[in-house]
Amino acid sequence: MSYPGPGAPASAADLPALPLRPVPEPSVRPWAGDRLGPAAAQVGELWLAGPGSRVPDTSGATVTLDELAARHGAALVGERGMALLGPRFPLLVKLIDAADRLSLQVHPGDALARELYGPTALGKAEAWVVLDAAPGTRLVTGPRPDLAEAELRTVIADGTMGLEHCATTASVAGDTLLLRPGTIHAIGAGAFVYEIEQPSDLTFRISDWGRPTGRTLHRAESLRAIVPAAQAVPAGSGWELDGGALAVPEFRLELVRGGSIVVRHPAGRTPEVVTVLRGTAVASGDGWRSDVATTETIVVPAVVESYTLEPGPDSVVAVGSLP
Repeated sequence: MSYPGPGAPASAADLPALPLRPVPEPSVRPWAGDRLGPAAAQVGELWLAGPGSRVPDTSGATVTLDELAARHGAALVGERGMALLGPRFPLLVKLIDAADRLSLQVHPGDALARELYGPTALGKAEAWVVLDAAPGTRLVTGPRPDLAEAELRTVIADGTMGLEHCATTASVAGDTLLLRPGTIHAIGAGAFVYEIEQPSDLTFRISDWGRPTGRTLHRAESLRAIVPAAQAVPAGSGWELDGGALAVPEFRLELVRGGSIVVRHPAGRTPEVVTVLRGTAVASGDGWRSDVATTETIVVPAVVESYTLEPGPDSVVAVGSLP
């Protein structure tokens, strides 16, 4: 489906009430597995929808979701998107495939991000849904609870923080975790994860576990960003979310299971990012239908009044939106 090109006027009326299908963008990482591409390609992340994700336009070229947001404003991002970030695409959704542990890291909040990187910078709140995990896979969910703050800051500052200083939990398919900014964390070897987050990639690496990757560590920034007592918060299990949805100021996540047909109502309020985590799904609206396979994503603009989402048997669909 195509959208008006760069010469089109910035009018909400020019944005068709149709879903967009962003082109997934692979990201090379030293810890990558082979679920998202051949092992030699080292595709550790697949960015499914975010500000830089591209969709075709009427000129035969492509346009990013951020460019569409700037051009069409609330027609794409809705009233909530405009209130939250203005004419910017307000979500980022990705898949993460870890054959080795990710770095031990922390994300800043909005205030620190703006202080360090300027007024348009954003922090990074995120949530994980575990899609698959090898036996014994663990997730780092924060510092060890009995670790004194002074010791935590010392081991970060001198580069000696290791797994023995961390709290961990088993990585179980169907579990969901919320990570607020300031939470020390790492995805463990063998995990395959869906992640929804603020549209930011600001990451401060505390440790790369001694790997000779040459990647920069950010100890001073990490010391400013950490919330020492913060731990990842369990938000659901068995492909169900506690309370039916995970809603924080930055995003909302819902999981729709097979066997249910739901009518969704963006209705000018929020865009919806629909990703099939398992199985297949059909999304359909006024004059359109989109078949969505496993790991595929469509973005339903806020200008769509309503649409129907029907997951296949035993399927699970993630719907990201704004609260």
